[in-house]
Amino acid sequence: MTQVIFLEWLKGFDAQMAGRNVLLVMDNCSAHIPLMQLASIVTIRNTTVFYLPPNTTLKIQPCDVGIIQSLKAYYRRRFNRLLIQRLQDKVADPKKIDVLEAMHINVATWSMDVKPKTIHNCFRHCRILTTDVDVTPVSEEPLIDLEVIKDLEEQVQELRYWNPMDIRNLINYPVEREVAYVPTQKEIVQDLSTNPVPENEVEADDSQESIPMKANEALQCASLLQQFWMQQDIVNHEMLVGIQTVKDKINIMRSSKLV
Repeated sequence: MTQVIFLEWLKGFDAQMAGRNVLLVMDNCSAHIPLMQLASIVTIRNTTVFYLPPNTTLKIQPCDVGIIQSLKAYYRRRFNRLLIQRLQDKVADPKKIDVLEAMHINVATWSMDVKPKTIHNCFRHCRILTTDVDVTPVSEEPLIDLEVIKDLEEQVQELRYWNPMDIRNLINYPVEREVAYVPTQKEIVQDLSTNPVPENEVEADDSQESIPMKANEALQCASLLQQFWMQQDIVNHEMLVGIQTVKDKINIMRSSKLV
């Protein structure tokens, strides 16, 4: 996270809130522009920004209480499944994934794995409620799905990691809390003096551009996937309906000459 990215995100968020009056509560990450400075940089019409007091996020912010931990646990489970699959397929560098694939995993994790009950419990734990009701205290244990913890422990054994870290320590790894860092001028000068960058040095870019897929190729892939699920002993009808929906959408796009 950087201040530039944060500013662009805030503008987009405010635009999405058009017609509403919302309160945006944030922590004191160094990339979050201070409130007084923010007012002189950008005009936001639908959003009131409020920064939490320092050192309080672990107590009053639902994301820090358990939502982020749950997301990370499910993400690691999906990543480990992908790693096991690549090891079985003898992929050269099974651990290497690009940013786009990591984003796909994150989207699937948030939309399909993180349970609404977990989010609800985290808000209850922080006593953030829509109505004034008596709340039974929520212990920290139910804030994380114990099933995913068990799955992660089994995956670690299957992958045969040497000297593996405890799963809960892995999910709550302290270094990952540092989401933004602004080096001092002294640190920048010291770094450049000890590690000078050659003038002709160009950073290697090993990313690969994705080749655009044609509609008929996408339809063929969807048909193969449909055939795969139909050949299973227990047919998943919801999956077949989803695949057919994808095929219908592609056909509509083809008829509209969008692809």
